[in-house]
Amino acid sequence: MNFSIHLPDPLLADLDAFAQTRQTSRSGVIREAVREYLARQALQVWPADLERWMREPLPVSVEEGPDFDAIRAEMNAAMRKRTARKARR
Repeated sequence: MNFSIHLPDPLLADLDAFAQTRQTSRSGVIREAVREYLARQALQVWPADLERWMREPLPVSVEEGPDFDAIRAEMNAAMRKRTARKARR
């Protein structure tokens, strides 16, 4: 599918130079950039404490476990940021 976008001249020059160094087309660079952007947006990012806890094969005591209240607050803040960004679009 074809579509058209406007890029400022300096950005277009950077895109052309980058595409040339990669020996690909503008479309190839843009296609890969969009693919990577969408993949990053789709990732569920968990707080480090929770990831560490989920990887732990053995049960840990409550004292050693993650602070779920802090994790919940962090995830809610991230959700509010994403919602605000989507609302601005």
